[in-house]
Amino acid sequence: MIMKIITQLLLLFIIGCTDSKSKSDNQILDFGSFKIETPGSWTKVKVKGIDSYVGQIAIDTKDTLYFDLGWYSNTLSEPLIVDSRTGIDPDKYRKNQVLSDTIDGRRAKIIFPIQSGYGTTGIYIDSLLKAGSVNDKFNLFGTNLNPANEKVLLQALKTLKFHKPK
Repeated sequence: MIMKIITQLLLLFIIGCTDSKSKSDNQILDFGSFKIETPGSWTKVKVKGIDSYVGQIAIDTKDTLYFDLGWYSNTLSEPLIVDSRTGIDPDKYRKNQVLSDTIDGRRAKIIFPIQSGYGTTGIYIDSLLKAGSVNDKFNLFGTNLNPANEKVLLQALKTLKFHKPK
């Protein structure tokens, strides 16, 4: 347990360190409902959603991020593997670490791989906007990202800003 806490604190320290790129290389991608500061090379990709606002961000030719803002947005939770008969430790099969944070004044779940390059990196916010009797939820994530892209995404998530409904 203490090792997990130390690992999480170390990761947060590494994420908090500035990288060698200057802020001028960055851009603000505005999706209407939210904005995020990203490297200048990241591009918006339009996607049609059925019951929510969805889209993609192309990081490079191999890595793509996906977002979903709506009532049924995925919580980005891993399935729990438990078999009490065999004594299997479910933590042994987990791919992701999970941290809680506050992004733009909202409680957020931040997900990142235990082993860099193998797992999900992203954010989930359970109560983004009230829409009638239900809450709009939000996720933005990538899977099996290049380790350098994981690090930049975790930094970019801190810049998320959500527009208030009119």
